[in-house]
Amino acid sequence: MPEKKEYDVVIVGGGPGGLTTGIMCADRKLDVLVLEGGTWGGLLATLYPNKVIPNYPGFPDGIVAIELVRRWLKQAKASGIDMKNERVVEITSDKKVIAQDGKEYNGKVIIIAVGIRPRELGIPGESKFNKKDKGVFYYVTHPEDFIGKRVLVVGGGDTAIDAALDLVDLAKEITIAHRKEAFRGVDENVEKMKKSTKINIVMNTELEKIEGEDVVTSVTLWNNREDKSYSMDVDGVILSVGMVPNSEIFDKVGIKADKRGYIITDTSQRTNVEGVFAVGDIVEGAFKLIIVGAAHGAVAAHHAYAYINKPYWAAEEQWKE
Repeated sequence: MPEKKEYDVVIVGGGPGGLTTGIMCADRKLDVLVLEGGTWGGLLATLYPNKVIPNYPGFPDGIVAIELVRRWLKQAKASGIDMKNERVVEITSDKKVIAQDGKEYNGKVIIIAVGIRPRELGIPGESKFNKKDKGVFYYVTHPEDFIGKRVLVVGGGDTAIDAALDLVDLAKEITIAHRKEAFRGVDENVEKMKKSTKINIVMNTELEKIEGEDVVTSVTLWNNREDKSYSMDVDGVILSVGMVPNSEIFDKVGIKADKRGYIITDTSQRTNVEGVFAVGDIVEGAFKLIIVGAAHGAVAAHHAYAYINKPYWAAEEQWKE
């Protein structure tokens, strides 16, 4: 059976924003393709599949991240969405999506939902140990792996603080290092951390180097106030130093982004390139919550339908804007 040459909507990214957008587009009876180069569900499936999501509406007791992903996938497949596990390397101005293997997909509308990824510090030793469980991680994906370990957490936001608290009953020793004088996380959790006898807090401190042979065995820290470096023995390092947008694939198409690489959209989720929309964490100014990606999906699907089919009410809505 020959592949379709053109879809109504091609969505790049199969995380929360991409999947919910696909479901909403399919609900509008649009012919949808979703392309995902990594793991379906994005960060929810790769970084914290076992984390309980406390603030997704409809689940007052919370829902485990991977279960939320399973429900999205079940609904997406039931909606008849075409889903392909292919990595996109480029989007062109004529709404062509090019995959890594050279396949090309055309859409009347392209929706970018590529999301974000953990920021790397780029320090010596990081790339040597951040794969294959050698000791450098970007989130506590599997807490049981840290049982009895000496762990260094780097960062001052909610993700870093959550990581330290998640390991209190598991790790042998926990040190959290932050380059500033104060944490920027939720006050309640900062207080919990300060009260814990298991967590050693070091402020005005930066990670300089990660060392070891086959696995991490030590780090070098620098106190930026005293200008003093010192070594610490550790078994694992968790780098929670923020996120960066996956902006590489739209660099050539002329989509406007802010200086950090986040896509600028209007209230309809439209970019400056005609027929190209963006949703979720990749959008400039977007609050990094799952529900925001879902809301973006509903908005983008509505306006994608209007762009493709040009119903009478689309002109009226444009006039109201």
